[in-house]
Amino acid sequence: MDSVDKKIILSLFKDGRISQRKIAEEVGLSATSLNYRFNKLLEDKIIKSFSLYVNPNFYGKFVARASFKNSKDFDSKFVNVKVKCLEEENVYEIEGTSVNDLQDKISYMSKELGEYSMIYIPEQNPQKPSGVDIEIVKTLIKNPRMDIGEIAKEINIPSKTILRRLNALINKNFIRIIPIIDISKSDIIVFGVFSRIVNKMEYLNQCEFLRFTDGERGIVVCAVDSLKTAESYVNQIRKQDDNAKIMIATEYEIRNDNAKEELEKIEKQAILNNMEDS
Repeated sequence: MDSVDKKIILSLFKDGRISQRKIAEEVGLSATSLNYRFNKLLEDKIIKSFSLYVNPNFYGKFVARASFKNSKDFDSKFVNVKVKCLEEENVYEIEGTSVNDLQDKISYMSKELGEYSMIYIPEQNPQKPSGVDIEIVKTLIKNPRMDIGEIAKEINIPSKTILRRLNALINKNFIRIIPIIDISKSDIIVFGVFSRIVNKMEYLNQCEFLRFTDGERGIVVCAVDSLKTAESYVNQIRKQDDNAKIMIATEYEIRNDNAKEELEKIEKQAILNNMEDS
């Protein structure tokens, strides 16, 4: 790993679907050199895979994020994201059918893990996805970096429609393609910030790859090239909000089994409704 490899990985955090040609332009490499480096990162399992993060709001569910001491691990079908942190905490994203359901699930987790140290249940408006969006998301779950032309061929929808809908899904924060990296091998620092005024911290735009906010409060997740850079951000954050919670990830997992299951349910119900109407 050198500074160029780090730039490649950070480009992928910013946009998990960025083309190798575009990365080559950004880091100043020839296409051949970039291809070699990209494949080497995969071969060495520094980049382990790519995963599609699907916001549960996209398929009609509510979502919460909470952290607990990691003295005991926790696993459940309702956990979509799990992040192990340097601060001896695990951060979980959980989904539910309502805010009350989320609170019940967090209470259940507290009985197993002890009291949570952070909880974030934003104001939210779960959606009912369209058929086109469902097909796009299901296709990307199988292959997050599939190009527009391949997606269009796979689901028999024009490329222009795919591009327009895909951009809308990303802009609405419903989906994000995330590189799954071996943090210990990469020396990349991934950290999350939870603050009541995180939307005022505009400098985080330079490093963020995930943002969940309502009003000024919320969670922003960033990736940077070194501990020194991370410390610089932390110092800026502390100057604005000394109560902000900052966690450095050591390992993370993104699951989309629930998304696949729920989207298939929605499709099946739509077919049944059409049959009844006809």
